[in-house]
Amino acid sequence: MKKVFLWAAAFVTCVAAAPAQAQVQFGAQVSYGLDVEEVAIGGRVEVPLTNTLSQTGPLSMARFAGSLDYYLGCGLGDCTIIEVNPGLIVPLQATTLKPYLGAGLNYMRISSGGNSASETGINLIGGLNFDLSGLSAFSEARLALGGSEQLAISFGLLF
Repeated sequence: MKKVFLWAAAFVTCVAAAPAQAQVQFGAQVSYGLDVEEVAIGGRVEVPLTNTLSQTGPLSMARFAGSLDYYLGCGLGDCTIIEVNPGLIVPLQATTLKPYLGAGLNYMRISSGGNSASETGINLIGGLNFDLSGLSAFSEARLALGGSEQLAISFGLLF
């Protein structure tokens, strides 16, 4: 639990450090982990890093994207799975659908029957931002490597 708290504190620090003029977006998401074969609900935050990494090119429009997922069921019985995913996404040139690519960290904690284990790895991220009846929506795939080794598919809304 201490590690989850530390990850959450780091997440809040990143959001608080965002430039005042940046439009920070918060949202909710539903994910499905193909390895754990479970549905998760969670939250997401996106912070523009406009002109922070580069003054020109795709990196000039980079965004910090962080999510926290809580898996609703567990094939092992009485257990809890929590996943934290901070990352950097870079939009690609497009029109209606706004694709992006990125990379980040993956932290997964599994607790069952008084025992727990955690795994840390990297994420490869690909997704689309799009308008959904006037709301900002996204659909994303995250491939975790070197840790939980799973592909997660997410859909959510940002406000």
